[in-house]
Amino acid sequence: MESIGETLREARHRKQVTLEDVSRITKIKVEILEQLEADEFDRLVSPTYTKGFLKLYAEHLGLDGQALVSHYVKSQGGLQRKGLHIETAVTARRRRPELKLPVRSLVILVGGLTAVVVLILGVKARMSRPRSQPAEPTQAIVAAPVVPRADFEPVYQPKPVTP
Repeated sequence: MESIGETLREARHRKQVTLEDVSRITKIKVEILEQLEADEFDRLVSPTYTKGFLKLYAEHLGLDGQALVSHYVKSQGGLQRKGLHIETAVTARRRRPELKLPVRSLVILVGGLTAVVVLILGVKARMSRPRSQPAEPTQAIVAAPVVPRADFEPVYQPKPVTP
């Protein structure tokens, strides 16, 4: 069987319509129609939209849309669901693998980084203190405490009122 794009292009030429005519009637952008005819399905938004575009385009050209969609899904290795996202097996193989880090490894990593930061800050604080010389043993000088002298009475006494 020929490719999906060739099938669509030949049917469009047999019907003698341009991509602009098809775009005007189906409301599918010309760029998308060109990508469908070029078999560039990986450049389209998602497999769900691609299936809808293929079915609408094929039925407009008088082809069996459901058969063309089935051929598309089969040629792409089937559809895979990843959460809410649907992708073809071909795009899943081309996609870079995601970094999956288990929670335990993440906790160990964060704990290790925290320990390193605390260690660095401790060393820096220790190095920034001035070094004191060890004190030589001397005799302790004991002096009597100095008490300040007050120039007022220690107890408050109100002055007598004179008439």
